Amino acid sequence: MFNDLMLRMEEQLAKGSNFAVAQVIDRIAPTSGKVGDKALILDTGELIGWIGGGCVRGIVIKEALEVIKTKRFRRIRISPEGGMRETPNFKEYVMSCQSRGTVEVLIEPVIPQPEIIIVGKSNISRKLTAVAHAADMRVTVMSKDADLQMFPEAHDIREEVDFGGFNNLSNTYIIVTTQGEDDENSVLKAMQTSSRFVGFVASKKKSEDIKAFLSGQGVSEERISDLRSPVGLDINAKLASEVAISILADIVDHFREGDLSKASDSKSSSSATQNPKEKKSEPTPEEIKFAEEYYINPVCNVPVSKTSPKHVLEYKGEKVYFCCDGCKVSFEKNPAQYIK
Repeated sequence: MFNDLMLRMEEQLAKGSNFAVAQVIDRIAPTSGKVGDKALILDTGELIGWIGGGCVRGIVIKEALEVIKTKRFRRIRISPEGGMRETPNFKEYVMSCQSRGTVEVLIEPVIPQPEIIIVGKSNISRKLTAVAHAADMRVTVMSKDADLQMFPEAHDIREEVDFGGFNNLSNTYIIVTTQGEDDENSVLKAMQTSSRFVGFVASKKKSEDIKAFLSGQGVSEERISDLRSPVGLDINAKLASEVAISILADIVDHFREGDLSKASDSKSSSSATQNPKEKKSEPTPEEIKFAEEYYINPVCNVPVSKTSPKHVLEYKGEKVYFCCDGCKVSFEKNPAQYIK
């Protein structure tokens, strides 16, 4: 089983996908999960391996998705006595399964280093490629006449600005530093991708012109507000190498979801950093797929696979899915308490 999990981990890492690893670290019988049992939880909610069934499985999936999102490990304890204790790295749940055992699970995120796509062959492009490579990030350069002699640290070099060959851009950062060479089309193509971070190296005036161009091309105002231009955290950079460092710092801050950009005074290395305004993001394909495949158990509020629930009842024309006997029994006693 462990070898199978390792192979699946390698597959996910090769694809650049985020996932979590859960391991049972303690138990009080009776529980179906034993100390040392492990499982992978993908960002779609799919669980591969074994850490226990019933409500334990649902709780682990729910918490694993949060761990992937926050990139922070979490230890969970599921026991009959339950409790209300919760910290950023610990949470208690009530064991609603009729076995009434206790289990503790440690869930850790596995987040591959992001990939950076650099459009342009400017001096800033070369310096950014070098520092990103030093940060163990995969770098793809897109620019006509670019070659390995110009970008020796790049993993891939493409002559055309074409994002069609990338299957998953959720963990990819695009930086356009064309500096006058087909700026408008390069930025437009980048903004038409699903990348959540598109940066454009430019002055304030050039940034305003590009945004006006994007609007004229039918790009939504909401998407235009995502464009980071000028890009880079304020470190008072002057040299190309310093600008590259400021851009990488912006990428790392976003990737780690830190507070550096929030604390900055909105100035970039080239003159100003524009942070996207806060707004509710659209659901990702993974979130949509999860909602289609899982049902939130109204008793314990943990996800239950619609294809393999422990029990299914119908209440007021709606199917209600349960992860264990205990939740079903509680629901049957007072359905109105759980279905509003």
